[in-house]
Amino acid sequence: MISRVCLGLCILVSVVGTQFMGGLIGEGDYRHLYPVVCLCIHPFENYSHSLSYVLGLVEGLRYPKDRIHVAFFLETNSESSSDVFAPVSRWSSELSTLYLTTAVKTSSSNWREDALTYSRSKSCAYALIMDSDAFLMKDSLKQLIDLNKVVVSPLLNAPFGEYSNVHNLLDEDFVSRKQLSSTRVYYSRGPILINLKHVDASYLSFDENNIPNYKGSGHPIDVLGFSAYAMDIPILMSNENFYGYIVDSAVHSPSKHRDLMNTFIANLISDTGPMPFPHSSVVEPQFPVATTFGFDKIFLINLKRRPERLRKMTDLAQLLGIDFTIFEAVDGQLLSEDEIKKLKFLPGYEDPYYKRPMKRGEIGCFLSHYQIWKEIVDNGLERVIVFEDDVRFTENATIVLRGTVEDMMKTQKSWDFIYLGRKKMTAPGDEFYVPGHQFLSTVSYSYWTLGYAISLSGAQKLLQSKPLEKLMALDEFLPIMYDKHPNQEWKNHFPVRNLDAYTVYPVVVLPERYTHEAGYVSDTEGSLILDKNAINSTSHHVNEQSFFIATEHNSQFLDQTESLKKDEL
Repeated sequence: MISRVCLGLCILVSVVGTQFMGGLIGEGDYRHLYPVVCLCIHPFENYSHSLSYVLGLVEGLRYPKDRIHVAFFLETNSESSSDVFAPVSRWSSELSTLYLTTAVKTSSSNWREDALTYSRSKSCAYALIMDSDAFLMKDSLKQLIDLNKVVVSPLLNAPFGEYSNVHNLLDEDFVSRKQLSSTRVYYSRGPILINLKHVDASYLSFDENNIPNYKGSGHPIDVLGFSAYAMDIPILMSNENFYGYIVDSAVHSPSKHRDLMNTFIANLISDTGPMPFPHSSVVEPQFPVATTFGFDKIFLINLKRRPERLRKMTDLAQLLGIDFTIFEAVDGQLLSEDEIKKLKFLPGYEDPYYKRPMKRGEIGCFLSHYQIWKEIVDNGLERVIVFEDDVRFTENATIVLRGTVEDMMKTQKSWDFIYLGRKKMTAPGDEFYVPGHQFLSTVSYSYWTLGYAISLSGAQKLLQSKPLEKLMALDEFLPIMYDKHPNQEWKNHFPVRNLDAYTVYPVVVLPERYTHEAGYVSDTEGSLILDKNAINSTSHHVNEQSFFIATEHNSQFLDQTESLKKDEL
C-alpha cells in the first residue's frame, strides 16, 4: 500500500515538474510558438545617428522579448574611440531584464562568424544576423521564421530611389514585388536568418578557415554562400512581405547617410503624422543643429486653424535642422466683406484652367506672401526663405540648399527670386544651368509657391508693381514679374517685369500630397469662389454679394474642365 502511494506521489511530482520546468506545454505557454532567437547586431562606427531608430524597431518587434537573446558586435570596446559603444552599452544594461540576455561584445574582423558562434553557444533555434543599416518592420522576425527555411533574407528597399539589398542581384520585378516569391541567390548581404536546428546548419560558416577546399574572395558573405552551396542548402531571398528599409552605409558617407535618414523620417511624418517611426526608449534620436542656411530668416506660413500642420512642420524642421519663424497666414475664409471690397482685381482675370474668378483661399494666399514681402522691406532683410506648411522635403533638400548658398557666395551672383519647389508649365529644353552653380537654373513659366528664396531687391520689385491694385492668383503673378508668362494681355498690366528669377534643380520641396490622394486638403482649392458676375469691371471692386460655395449644382463648370486639370508633376 505504502509503495503504491509513493509511486503515485512520484508520478504527480513528475507531471508537475514537467509542467513548470519545460517538459510539457501547459495552457497559455507560448514557447512552442516562438523559438528562441539570437538577434545579433553590428552597429557601424560613425553611423550612430541611426541607432535610435534601429533599436526602436528592435524594441517594437512582435516577438516575445523573453524568447530573444540580443548581442551587439563592435569593432572596439573603448568609449573614447567609438561613437556606438556608449549607446548600445546603455541600451543593453537598461533593457537586460526584458530579454533572455543582452550582451555587448568586441568582435574580431569577422563579426558575422562571431555572431554565428555566439548563437550556437546560446543554443538558439534561430540566428538573425544584421547590421545597423537594416530597419525591420514589427512583424518581420515572425514572418521570416514562419517561412520555414534554413537560410533566408528579407528584401529591404531604400526609402529613396530603386536601391535595395539585392541591388545587382535580382531584377526589378522582384524588387518592386510584382512577383512574390522566395528566390534562391548565391549570397545575401543581410539581414540573414539561419535555422540552427536544421541538421545541416552546423556546416554553415562565415570563416574560410572552416571550409575545406574553399577558393574565393574570403569575404564572409561569399564564404557563407560557398558553405551553403557545398551542403546543398539554398540561400533564399523573400519579398513575400514588406520587411523594412535599408539605408546603406557602404554607399553613403556618414554625413550623407545622416541627411538621408532625417529626410526619410521627415517624409514618413508627412505621410502619417508626428513620429510614425519608433525610436528607442533608451537611445534618443540625434538632431542636427538648427540653422537658417545662411539666410536672414526662414518664414513658415501657417494658418492658425491648421495647428496639425504646424506640429508636422516643427518635427520636420527638427529632423532637418531648419530654424524657421512662424508667419501667421491671412485666412481668406475670415476676410470681411469690407476687406474684400478694398481689393482691386485684374480686369478680366479668371483661372486659365477652371475659367473661374479667384477663390477666398487664393486671396488669403496672395495676401500672406504679400505681408512677408512687406516685412522683408520694412526690416531690411537681405535674403529670406519662405515655406508653406503643406510641403515634403526631397531626398537632397539640405544638400541643395547648402550648395546653392555656397555657389552664390563664390560667384557673387545677383538674384531676386529662386523657386525651391515649383511645377514647370512648359516643355523641356527651355531652362539651363547657370555657369558656376551646381543647382541653379534659369526658369520658365512655373506654378506653385511651396518654397522660394527671395532677396530684398526681389521683395521691393514685387511691392513696387502694386499687385493689390490688380489682384490675381500668385501662381500667375510671379511668372509675369519675371516676364515668362504666356498671357500678353495680363502682362500689359505690369509694364515693369524685371524680377531676376531662377529655380533650383532638383527641387527642395514638393507638395505633401497631390489632388485626389488620400488626406489631400487644400485651403485654396477648397475655399469659396468669388462670383465673377459680381465683380465691377470699372472699379474692379467686389460687391457685398460676391461669394458662393461650389456645390454639386453650381460647380458643374468645374467638372466640365476636369480634363484640363493641371498635371501635378
